[in-house]
Amino acid sequence: MSRPAHEAVRRRSRWRGCPLGLLLIALAAQTASAQSPVRPADDSWPRPVAQFIERGRNCQHFAGEFGGDGSPRDAEVNRAMDKLRCNSLPVDLRTLRQRYRADARVTARLAAFDDDGMSKDDGAGD
Repeated sequence: MSRPAHEAVRRRSRWRGCPLGLLLIALAAQTASAQSPVRPADDSWPRPVAQFIERGRNCQHFAGEFGGDGSPRDAEVNRAMDKLRCNSLPVDLRTLRQRYRADARVTARLAAFDDDGMSKDDGAGD
């Protein structure tokens, strides 16, 4: 009687004796991602500014995907943009500009956004 195919594959697996090792790797990756919701390139900015920059990037991405044809994809894009609070970008930008008005570096970075909260550049200064 031959063994089932999945047993042969399992025995050949290099992780066969290390389920705890895989679990630890997965937990470490999850912990690292949970501690850093913004991209590492944005670490030099104050957290609210970095979050705004990332939100603006994501909103701009989804705005480019909106077809305007009322398709299920448009509904999905609308939900994503609502979740990102894209409509509040202009207010959030004004708030950040006011809050960091004494910080010339942050003020210069926020100047790269138009009044609608959308980036005027390609994000190359992050």
